[in-house]
Amino acid sequence: MNDRRERRRKKKKIRLNIGRLIVVAIVVILVGVTSFSVKKIVNLKMEQNQLKSEQTSLKEKKEKLEDELKHIDSESYIEEQARKQLNMIKPGEILYMIEKDKAKDKKSE
Repeated sequence: MNDRRERRRKKKKIRLNIGRLIVVAIVVILVGVTSFSVKKIVNLKMEQNQLKSEQTSLKEKKEKLEDELKHIDSESYIEEQARKQLNMIKPGEILYMIEKDKAKDKKSE
């Protein structure tokens, strides 16, 4: 009789140990999956913040470029560039061109 009881107890212990092992395995898996998900969420939030700051800087740059474009399209800017780069003059004006000092250029050679 004692042998039977002993066997039953051992079977119960084995069943309980297997049950506990299964529960522990499930808990470990759930913790692993949850921590992986949390890590991914944190990484996505960091990326989102980085992209928002990049978006803000790009908006500022766009505004500056639009302002510059308005200035470049103005008649006064076009006239200024025509005078500087193309040496254009208005009717009735005289253009004076000053050459560099050739004596200084010869000494440096």
